[in-house]
Amino acid sequence: MKLFKIIFLLLILSSCSSNNEVVTKKPEPGLFSKDASKGITIDDFLNRDGQSEKFYVNSFLWRASLDVLSFAPFQSTDAFGGIIVTEWFKKNNQQIKLTALIKSRDLRSEGINIKAYIKNKKNEISEDIVLSRKIEDLILTKARVLRIQNKLK
Repeated sequence: MKLFKIIFLLLILSSCSSNNEVVTKKPEPGLFSKDASKGITIDDFLNRDGQSEKFYVNSFLWRASLDVLSFAPFQSTDAFGGIIVTEWFKKNNQQIKLTALIKSRDLRSEGINIKAYIKNKKNEISEDIVLSRKIEDLILTKARVLRIQNKLK
């Protein structure tokens, strides 16, 4: 009986093996993998159709934003992404930081978003929506002037 169990166990064990060659396919690296040959670009996220069109922002809004926000020192600017970030600067016992995001290729009021952050003496940070809107209006007005000047050339 013991011999029968051993033979039965060997048959089961031998049936698990295979004479077929094991082929392992190396998995493709993912989009976020550092081994990906192409790397990651903003086109991968914005352009799903495979078109080679680049993402640009409206040049009039970009130049107007740089001009209007030039009173504050810039921390970061990205012309392709349409982002401008200023450093904290003092104004009337408060510190102010501005961020501009240009979201459109067209010169439209929805094409720009300004956020004004105010830091008081207690280091409490809040967003000033009224100041943000005033700066947006200044930038849009300046962008319209730049577009008109460009058409007159």
